[in-house]
Amino acid sequence: MPEQITLEEALELVTFCRNIYGTWVVKHVHGTVHGSVNGDVKKSVRGTINGRKWQFVETPKEKLQRLIKETGNQELLEAFNRVEDN
Repeated sequence: MPEQITLEEALELVTFCRNIYGTWVVKHVHGTVHGSVNGDVKKSVRGTINGRKWQFVETPKEKLQRLIKETGNQELLEAFNRVEDN
């Protein structure tokens, strides 16, 4: 059986917290991540993936929402919110 990491060693690598649903999640990684990352990344990400820098990609939905908010057109914003609710 492979050697298991101790709790103290794990806490040197990551900080945990509970989310709004009471589930434990990784809050902060104190080092480099090797391998897969699943789920949402909600803060800043530094480093590279296979030697390529991270870049922000705006989805069409996010772009529409941003443009509506930037124009300040209340009618468009209300229509977008109604579509979001459905």
